[in-house]
Amino acid sequence: MKLGTRSRIAIAAAMLSSGALLAPASPAAATKTPCTFQYCDTLIQYYSDSTKTYLVGEYENGPCGQVNWGQQTAYVERILRRC
Repeated sequence: MKLGTRSRIAIAAAMLSSGALLAPASPAAATKTPCTFQYCDTLIQYYSDSTKTYLVGEYENGPCGQVNWGQQTAYVERILRRC
């Protein structure tokens, strides 16, 4: 059976993409700066109701930056983020 150029390209692309999915995580991910007072901050996101579907406000004030918009509600999600 003889394959055309397009078929060979498609097979090669499929093999390369599946190999990339199975590859281990890069070692750079393991060397991230640890979470300390100088490198991490808490982003607080406020939602309209308990389903947490609609974001209505955010607040953050620390080394990663300042964010303050929208309204504050009782439906909160806190996210620890690295700078």
